[in-house]
Parts: sequence; C-alpha cells; structure tokens
Amino acid sequence: MSDNSLWTVVVLDDEEDIRDVMAIMLRDSGYCVEVASDGSSGIALCRRIQPRIVITDIRMPGIDGLKVLETLKKDMPDIEVIVATAFGEMDVAVRALQLDASDFITKPVSHDALFMALKRAKERWSARRQIKEYTAMLEREVVDQARTLHQDKMMSLGRLAASVAHEINNPLSGVLNYVRLMLRILDRGPLSDENHEKFINQLGLVESEISRCSQIVSSLLTFSRKSDPALARLRAEDLIQRCALLSRHKLELSKIELKVSVVPCLPDVEGDFNQLQQCVINLIFNAIDAMPGGGTLDLSAERDSSGVFVKISVKDTGSGISEKDLPRIFEPFYTTKKDGYGVGLGLSTVYGIMERHKGSVEVKSRPGGGAIFTLLIPVAKS
Repeated sequence: MSDNSLWTVVVLDDEEDIRDVMAIMLRDSGYCVEVASDGSSGIALCRRIQPRIVITDIRMPGIDGLKVLETLKKDMPDIEVIVATAFGEMDVAVRALQLDASDFITKPVSHDALFMALKRAKERWSARRQIKEYTAMLEREVVDQARTLHQDKMMSLGRLAASVAHEINNPLSGVLNYVRLMLRILDRGPLSDENHEKFINQLGLVESEISRCSQIVSSLLTFSRKSDPALARLRAEDLIQRCALLSRHKLELSKIELKVSVVPCLPDVEGDFNQLQQCVINLIFNAIDAMPGGGTLDLSAERDSSGVFVKISVKDTGSGISEKDLPRIFEPFYTTKKDGYGVGLGLSTVYGIMERHKGSVEVKSRPGGGAIFTLLIPVAKS
C-alpha cells in the first residue's frame, strides 16, 4: 500500500527526545503515529489500537525491547516489529531477527535507515496478508469441494441403498407370500394330490426368488470387492480366443453369428487374465441380451492410435442404447433390462476393473444402431 495514512506505527522508547524526533519524521510522511515510554505501556497500547508496525528500543527499563517483541508476536503474529539497537549490539540484533523482527536499525537513527526499514516492514506485512488471504481462499475451496463431494457421495449412496432395497424386496415379498400360502394350506390338514402339486410349484418359485436374492448379493459383493489385479504380461489374442470359446454355445443358442478379428503382432498387455476375461464375457453377454432375435457380434482387438493401449471391442447389431440411458449405464444397479434379466452390476464391475488396471471402458451407441463397447488395456512395459 502506498498511502501511509493507512499505516499506524507505534514508537516505543524511554528517551523522550528520540520518541519525538521519530514521531515528527513519521507524521511528516503521512503515517498515523502513537508513542509509549516503556515496554509495559507500549504492549498495552498495541493491544488496544492493533498497529501494523512497531518501532521499539532494545534497552528500556522494566520490559526490554526483546520481551516486547516476543510478547507482541505471540499476541499479534501479523504485526511487524523494527528494533533499534546501539551500534555494536549485533548479537542482540540477531536475537531480535530470530524472534521474527522484520528489521533492525542502529542508533542514532538516520532518516534513510528508518524509512528503508519501514518500507521492508510494509512489504513484509502486505506479503503476509496476501498469503493469509490466499490460504483462506484455498481452505474455503477445499471445504466447498469436500462438502460437494460428500453430498454427491451421499446421493449416490442413497440411490444405491434404494436400488438394493428394491431389488431384494421384490423377490423376498414373493417368497413371503408363497410361504404364507403354503402355511394356510397345511393348516387345513394333510395335503391332497392337487395341493401337493401346488406345493411343488410354489416351492419352485420360492427357490427361484431366493436364488435371485443370492445372485443380487453375490453381484454386489463382486462389485464392491476392490482387490488389486494380479498383473502379468498376457496376449490379447489369448484373451479373445478364450472368451470366444466360453461364449460360443450361448451365442449359437441365441442365433448370433460371432466374428473374431485380431490384428497381427499385437504387443502384450499388462493385466489380470481372470478379471479381464470377466469384463469381456460381461460385454458379450450384454450384447446377447441386446439381440433377442439374433444378429451379429464382432469381437476384435487392435492397438489404439496412441500406441499406449490395446483396444478390445465388442460390437453388436442390437437395439442400441437411448440417449437418456447412455450417461448412466455404468452406475450400480442401473439397468435397461426387463425385471428378472440382470441386476445392473455387470457394467459397474467392468468399469471398476478397468479403472484398477489403469485403463478404461468406452461406449458408442444410438437407438436402433447397436452398440460398441471398447476396453482400453495398457500395453505391457518392455
């Protein structure tokens, strides 16, 4: 700040002539000046008016300048203190600087030395204030970001909890109703042939619904398990061929033609074979579900344009994904399938596995135009 009237300076010295001379020089330059004749009254004055700068003599009766400095810095860390020492008292000056004095000047105090020390003190005070304000701003931003992140997490957790409750409550309600019905039938006496057949059917439905609950819980555990992948060098072609072999029978039953394409001489990738296999199989089975009337599935592997990843793509000729659904397909329990056809954790699991592999999963789709899911797997380091 260039306007000296904004700067209040307290002068502490037990010699009246020195106090008066310094006060006159400072007031002539526009500073607001207060004076005190000893350390005790000087500390009390500073606590009352909160000056930005204090100029204190070191040698004073009672509380000396070093004690004044130490006390003021403890009470008001931002205050700047200039100490005045006798010529040759360098050890005292060094001690003052160790106590965070902004500068020292020697007596008799010259005009140039005084105002040079004041200039440095003002720059130091301004720098402290800027750092403090910047730090406060950063802290506010961190708090805001943390609050926003917490709110997002709580909203996601709420959606997840609601989805889990919904997914498990439906089959459990069915189980409860069937059990109550069977108990009422048993209450009537021994089972007739007709009721026996009903029991068999109802027990089958109970088994099916409990199996569905088990599948939901199992899928949720798989999704939440954050085990690190057992990374090793592997060939993308081996992964493709293995997944094609495991899914071929299901593809044939679904009247889907499988086309496999692997670019020659692909570099090895780094990954966990079992986890990556789980990803590809998930994508293949999703593609099968998207083509209930049959179609074509292209399974391919090639190097991406950056050379950092190998791309494994699963392309189908199914119904595609709507613009409304596309941004949410990797969310837990979000599914576009009919009830009873999956619990919406397959793509979430794929996303988590690829993230832990330092890779990614991408999707391109449009309604009626099929979908292409692509896994980007890091190339193994040579």
